[in-house]
Amino acid sequence: MKKISKMAILVWAIVFGLTALVGCTSKTPEPSKANSSGQTAQGEIEWPQKTIQVTVPYNAGGDTDIYARIAAKYLEKELGQTIVIINTAGASGMTAARKIMGDKPDGYNVLFKHTAGLITEATGLADFSYTEDFAIGGTIVEDSTYTVVVRKDSGFKTLQDMIDYAKANPGKLTYSTVHGSVTHYVSVQLEEAAGIDIKELDVGSSNSDRIAAFLGKQVDVLTVNYSTIKDYIESGDFIVMGILSEERVPTLPNIPTFIEQGYDVTAIKTYSYSFPKGTDPAVIEKFDAALAKISQNAEFQKEIESFFGVAKYMNPTETYNSEKEMIQQIKTVMEGAL
Repeated sequence: MKKISKMAILVWAIVFGLTALVGCTSKTPEPSKANSSGQTAQGEIEWPQKTIQVTVPYNAGGDTDIYARIAAKYLEKELGQTIVIINTAGASGMTAARKIMGDKPDGYNVLFKHTAGLITEATGLADFSYTEDFAIGGTIVEDSTYTVVVRKDSGFKTLQDMIDYAKANPGKLTYSTVHGSVTHYVSVQLEEAAGIDIKELDVGSSNSDRIAAFLGKQVDVLTVNYSTIKDYIESGDFIVMGILSEERVPTLPNIPTFIEQGYDVTAIKTYSYSFPKGTDPAVIEKFDAALAKISQNAEFQKEIESFFGVAKYMNPTETYNSEKEMIQQIKTVMEGAL
């Protein structure tokens, strides 16, 4: 057999080593592939990758719409994508809720709701559950400024004046309500606490419709967020009967609560997000982290407070527990009212 020289062996080893090295280094790794929820093979969430639509179940210009738009501006910075607000009014918020329930659970369609939704669930008006049929995204705002007002030509100067009239004239005091909403919840409490019988009239679901009807003397009493009627109050056109918070609102220190006037009537609205059921938990977790961060942003807090609300963050679990508790409370109050 012919002997191979040491030099030949050395050359062969060098050539083989270089070939192997080139083969390894020249191989291009495949890019990570995300599934339909944006989850990569390595477990890193790649959501969001496109515009997120947040559906508000009321018309533009109201408190829910305002808070949703403020929050969206700050969430865009945290999530790195555009957030578009879609106003879909109807059926005390249920039209929008059903729309989100039917959307693909990919994290790009979200419902921004408040306590009124829970009332439709508690009273059986909704054929679905806001707590069980959605993936809860968390809470971001609380508003304790639901305010009861009358017109300056009503003759009422105080809450007691209004109640005395209602007692002397059962069924004559007219009240603007939206069936199955927070206004309805308030009227049931008021009748029970004051021992009066008021006439509820549904004059429109939007704040603008209800205010127009109130100004047009179609109803005697209006309940709405303070920021919505601030100018009318300051001009003296609307007379405040009281605010429906549990204690005086720091930014409205001169307005007495119903409780301190001897009537246990409250209506505190919390504003939260819900995703379609089945949304990837990693999406919810990332969204929740963004909510937690903006809630601590001083500029965000300042904007919310300019409408007399407060930035109030609760994670999805806290939101779920809070909403379940609220539903039970509403059921107790509204039993037999529908």
